[in-house]
Amino acid sequence: MDDFDWVDRDRGILTKRDRQFLRGDLDDELNDNERYQKRYQIRQRIREVMFDFHILYRALPSRDIDMLWDETDDWIFRSQAQRQRGDAPPYPEIPLLGRCWRDLIALFVYAQIVTGIPEAEVLVEWVIEEGVNKAVRRYTFENYNMYREMDSELDWGTGETYGLTEYLQYIGQQIPEDTKEAEEYLLRLQQDGFLLGHHVTYLYQTYVED
Repeated sequence: MDDFDWVDRDRGILTKRDRQFLRGDLDDELNDNERYQKRYQIRQRIREVMFDFHILYRALPSRDIDMLWDETDDWIFRSQAQRQRGDAPPYPEIPLLGRCWRDLIALFVYAQIVTGIPEAEVLVEWVIEEGVNKAVRRYTFENYNMYREMDSELDWGTGETYGLTEYLQYIGQQIPEDTKEAEEYLLRLQQDGFLLGHHVTYLYQTYVED
């Protein structure tokens, strides 16, 4: 993932310039109105893409769907081979494409629950649970010519909350002594949602540079 070029690649939802903008590379080039216009353009394209997923699920042939997931297919086969050999976990590192889909779900979930309204959690549960149910029913119909009852349940798994200072001190004690390993450790925690960017900066300055 360290070698992946997040900016200079084929266009998706975002243009190369959009990516530079969102990463802060254009902060010195754009005025407030240009920033507003850029954010508006990005929001509109994202909305149109979300509507496109409705079409893709219904119209994209299965043979094309199967060809979308080379990275995840490779991870599944390698993990399967590990299990069949009797090797103990952990499985191979989750592929970049899997992490990107995780972040897509995280983007939707965060956008809803940030409101603090209980009904927002209800909506999130419905989207995720029904997405799983729908996919499994379709798979069973198409591959076995049978109907399968499905009732997925999302378990939020909410545990205790900790004071931020206490939590950061705990993380600081786990940071490897080697500088490169420390950087990779902190960035991975940020990528996986255990830390925010300014937490990483604080921890690096406090426990690595010092």
